[in-house]
Amino acid sequence: MINFNQNYFQLFKIEQSVTIDSISLEKKYFELQKEFHPDKYVNAGDHEKRLSLQITSYINEAYETLKNDYLKSVYLLKVEGFEVGDQNNTISDPEFLMHQMELREEYEKITLSKNSEELKNFALKIERLKNECLLSFNRRYEKKMYNDASIKIKEMKFYISIENDFKKDNN
Repeated sequence: MINFNQNYFQLFKIEQSVTIDSISLEKKYFELQKEFHPDKYVNAGDHEKRLSLQITSYINEAYETLKNDYLKSVYLLKVEGFEVGDQNNTISDPEFLMHQMELREEYEKITLSKNSEELKNFALKIERLKNECLLSFNRRYEKKMYNDASIKIKEMKFYISIENDFKKDNN
């Protein structure tokens, strides 16, 4: 049976870390889905059916969180008792704010130009910046510098936002 009080890492029996083996995660996900899928409880009572739905929902939420670097990072801090709330989701670092404005301007210029090489390079640049945030988050998280780590999550969220806008406008 599933213990809803265990965290997602415990559910999948994997180490609580930023870097996890995606193959092991996926393998365990399919094992859990196979064990608790509602189709197995077609002839069960209403209570068992509801419980099966709750369990598979919990498994799906855990899986989606752990396979996404941003969500996993937020979750890691949550497990440590450090909430990254949206109400305090602004970054007051003037240098990063200037960097955001410059990236947005570059994004608009490249989107208007429709130059395929520039589009590709910008997408790679955003991917690199996201990965740098993740590495920086990981260093801070491992040192238990949760406030500093949360800043890197907020920066990563900006890069994800610009990446999503870019994909939407250029596909």
